Amino acid sequence: MTHPQICAAAVICKTILAVACLPQIASGQSSVRQAPAMIVPLNRAVDSSPSPFGLTNIFFASPSPETQRAMRTGEGWTGIQIADIVEGDSLKTIYAARFKMPGSDQMHYVVDTAGNLDFAHGQSLTFVPWPHILVANLDLDVHTTRGPHRRIPYQVSQSDDGYTYARIAEYLTGRMQVDGKDHAVKVRSAYRDEPFYGPSSGTVFLIDLDGNGEIAEKPSVTLNGAPAAAEQVMARTPFMLGGKAWEITDVDPMGSRLVIRPTKARVAAVENFKAPEIRARTLSGRRYRLSKQSGVVLVEFWSVSCGYCEKSRPAANDLADAERGSSFTWLAIARENDRVEIERFLVAHPMSATVALNDSSAWAIYNPSGVTPFFVVVDSKGVIRFRAAGASAIEPVAAKVKMLSPVAR
Repeated sequence: MTHPQICAAAVICKTILAVACLPQIASGQSSVRQAPAMIVPLNRAVDSSPSPFGLTNIFFASPSPETQRAMRTGEGWTGIQIADIVEGDSLKTIYAARFKMPGSDQMHYVVDTAGNLDFAHGQSLTFVPWPHILVANLDLDVHTTRGPHRRIPYQVSQSDDGYTYARIAEYLTGRMQVDGKDHAVKVRSAYRDEPFYGPSSGTVFLIDLDGNGEIAEKPSVTLNGAPAAAEQVMARTPFMLGGKAWEITDVDPMGSRLVIRPTKARVAAVENFKAPEIRARTLSGRRYRLSKQSGVVLVEFWSVSCGYCEKSRPAANDLADAERGSSFTWLAIARENDRVEIERFLVAHPMSATVALNDSSAWAIYNPSGVTPFFVVVDSKGVIRFRAAGASAIEPVAAKVKMLSPVAR
């Protein structure tokens, strides 16, 4: 695992494929609020495996004098450091502490599970070995400053890269029927500081969109070489199911039910919807419009400071070379808006793309989370056919482009 960066899903690490952070805002969306809602009951489940989903770093440091005065510790503890494992708006902070005992170099870990800095009566962590990681499971009483609270399964893990991580180990399952076909639903927290569910980026919604009985949590290439997209949808953003457009309008904060309604949206920055317009200024000064393109377009959101973008760059350049002679276009929209900075970067890191300066509208509509690299494949009719994030996504992205834009090979 690696230290978290702004690049896509950095905490997902060197051994796990990157997880997409997808748009929350759809362009051209027009919801049918009067349409009957579908209520999907949800059931809780515990994921005790060392899953990368929702995993984020925790950093240990010496407590401040004020915090140290409020702490209760055991007798003989030395070298005490603490790290917050739950911390956020309206949440009561819960800490983990690590320390040594006299005459030993072994590090011990304990959590003030009630968030009261009483480590002497907290829960000691017992780590179980998995490949490349040690995992400790525990339950936490998570409180808000307004009163509501939940008891939630958590994990603290130590990786062989030297970092310590935490995540919520709970997820929700349900089933919905559309046109007589059963579709599995899975809901989980996106981050360790989001213990309550809601129609926001803090909650991840996954639906078996193709009805094959399995939920794809990340993009991949199947054994026969076909690209498979992640079956992740966003609240209040349309998705296609059973040939109809739907949207998630609400989820109970405690995770007991999901509310889904039909929608009349036809334009949105998601698969199987008309792509919202992109107007960008290229490095050459030309004005680019997505709607004017006649062939397949690969839109990449990238940054000169993103190392993960560079990991995907050779394969992206190979794709552009393979599609040469077709009407394929690779539009790379930078996070930066400094032409000189980008041009200087491209001298050392060539891209076989139409490179554009930052376009805030495109980023807000297609990639509001700001993850890089983020890829969107638009077919020749202007319909989005694939989205994926992270360096590892370039393989299924390239497979999708080749499927939509065949050329002599």
